[in-house]
Amino acid sequence: MSWEDLEIDTGKAQKAQSAIREKQAELAKAYNRCFATDDGNRVLEDLSKRFLLENDTSLAAQNINYEAAYHNGETGVMRFIVHQIQQAERL
Repeated sequence: MSWEDLEIDTGKAQKAQSAIREKQAELAKAYNRCFATDDGNRVLEDLSKRFLLENDTSLAAQNINYEAAYHNGETGVMRFIVHQIQQAERL
């Protein structure tokens, strides 16, 4: 292997990055379309209520660290969904 083998083809890299951004944009638009319907709004409101607003860890939990991490994961999924919707609205 030589140093020339390690050279980056910037044109190729830019095309690959562009393709990735395009796929991400299409996915964000799909999230937006999914949750833009009346049913989608209802589902999103319910998910937000369950996993963002009322997602507390009980202080009486047997393993409070585990439960807190579990609820944090649920919240992370909701944040991802909301982020995707917001991204699509900006495009």
